[in-house]
Amino acid sequence: MTEYYALSEIDSAIRRTRDLLWPFQKGVWLRIALISLFIGWGGAGFPQPTWPSGNGSPSGDHPIFFMPDALPDMAGLIIAIFLLIIVLALLFMLIGSIFQFVFVDCIRTRNVKIREYFRPRTEKGGRLFLFQLGIILLLLLLLAALIIPFIILAGGFAFPAVVSLLLFIPLLIILAIIVGIIQLITIDFVVPIMIRNDCGVIDGWKEFYGIIRTQWMQGIIYLIVRFLAVIGAGLVMILLTLLALGIVAIPFAVVGFILYAAMPMANISLLLLLLIPFLIIAIPIALLISVPFITFFRTYSLAVLGKLSPEYILLPEEEEATG
Repeated sequence: MTEYYALSEIDSAIRRTRDLLWPFQKGVWLRIALISLFIGWGGAGFPQPTWPSGNGSPSGDHPIFFMPDALPDMAGLIIAIFLLIIVLALLFMLIGSIFQFVFVDCIRTRNVKIREYFRPRTEKGGRLFLFQLGIILLLLLLLAALIIPFIILAGGFAFPAVVSLLLFIPLLIILAIIVGIIQLITIDFVVPIMIRNDCGVIDGWKEFYGIIRTQWMQGIIYLIVRFLAVIGAGLVMILLTLLALGIVAIPFAVVGFILYAAMPMANISLLLLLLIPFLIIAIPIALLISVPFITFFRTYSLAVLGKLSPEYILLPEEEEATG
């Protein structure tokens, strides 16, 4: 009977995860929680409005259209905020790409350090970032090429436009699945191949294709098991997070109730200020809860890759992992 590595390596990944995280070490959990913050998550200009001038007549000194004095400042502020958000999002994505390699190094060496691995992995992280950004832009261009012509053909009528868009929902789902699979394979298999071969993303993909083309059923089973495992683990993680945050929220709710009872006419913003300390506590708790889950999935994919090709065994020997 054929051994499917996606099934046989689950127990091994659980054991390795347990041995890395237990007994509890605060530094290890906090570092992986920080990594989880970045790897657990994954432009259009604002049109400048114009207004007709008061006299409605052109002149050499005054344009036909003008904006009230306040609007240019507001538009500039909005554009600046928009650009800042884009820059921060790209920076976040870049750091997350570097942390993908850092996390593999942490798991394969069982030495959970961030500064030790971060700088040496910046180049490969940058390559992964550009690859993922290219996939996103390609997807957006493809969606625009498919959707915009139908909107134009609809002649501006809302109903035909909506019907046209609804016809593309199955296609959008298919595209989302394809992009998700590309992202999954890139992170789970191509990243460790890049580390072992010291190569780029495209070369890593070529190498992975050479490995999987004769074991395509192993790949299909892996995707199915991985999908089901993510659903199951996701539900458990959500329940644990909600339970933990519910317990943390109790004292804040009590304080909020007391403030409201004592000062019913108080500004609601006073109560909203309680959200700040709550979030300061809640976010680290949610990240810490995710630590065993992301560690398992990273270990699991490395274990399966080692079975697919002994050349890419990156994890310690089982005897060391269980010892």
